[in-house]
Amino acid sequence: GQEEQLLDHGMVPCLYDLAAVRRLAAAAEKRQQVCPFHLKIDTGMGRVGVLSDELPEVLTELTGLKHLRLEGVISHLAVADDPEHPFTGEQIERFRQGVDRVRRAGFSPKYVHISNSAALFSRDLPECNLVRPGIVLYGALPSESFRDRLDLRPVMSFRSAVAQVKVVPPGAGISYGHRFVAERRSVIAAVPVGYADGYNRLLSCCGEVLVRGQRAPVAGTVCMDWILIDVTDIPGVAAGDEVTLLGRDNGNVITAEEWAGKIGTIPYEVFCRVSRRVPRVTRSDE
Repeated sequence: GQEEQLLDHGMVPCLYDLAAVRRLAAAAEKRQQVCPFHLKIDTGMGRVGVLSDELPEVLTELTGLKHLRLEGVISHLAVADDPEHPFTGEQIERFRQGVDRVRRAGFSPKYVHISNSAALFSRDLPECNLVRPGIVLYGALPSESFRDRLDLRPVMSFRSAVAQVKVVPPGAGISYGHRFVAERRSVIAAVPVGYADGYNRLLSCCGEVLVRGQRAPVAGTVCMDWILIDVTDIPGVAAGDEVTLLGRDNGNVITAEEWAGKIGTIPYEVFCRVSRRVPRVTRSDE
């Protein structure tokens, strides 16, 4: 249902079934435009894409559609984050066969691409001329299997600042449910960031942040808009001090991999969960 918008903006869509092909062809013909597109072949991901036994029918129909131009052929790898998994090689071979069928049907795709971040650094695919890196653009690993293969530096930081500092006595409960109870006279800093911003609630009582280059534990439950951190062992913390949730500070670093390990997910989700209400600032000096 987005064909009109695609044509309005001169976008190049990825089509993955005959229904999508027919809708776009009809919209392009109505406007007397020629719309380039990439054809997605499902080689084993099982998500979206034309299956091998469907490909002849799709190519036959495309031959008669003068307002569409097959510009590229694409697929997606399912297990490339495990460099030793044999299924990646099987998928690549299926993709090669699919591209060959496209060419034998009379098409000359300008672009051929299947590599994600993991395949980019583990597979040599000379027949492909585009790659689609994702996680490595953030300086994060596709998986732990790449720990000794890649030396990447995280390029995204997630930061806030201390709003208030208070001293609490032993036995004081902190945040919802009093899951943190001070065992000593403690210095607690309130930081205006919470799960509505993308600081996952599962980091309650186990997350750490950087303040003045040192690690400070999250004290108690992560709130919607706030976290409380224990800065008792960091001298001089004051309102306005920068708090690094993800990223580097004075030689220390908190990575998306660390977050992911604590909350049982993957770095991809950590990055994606930083919400829209967090301002984005692009810098070139780090």
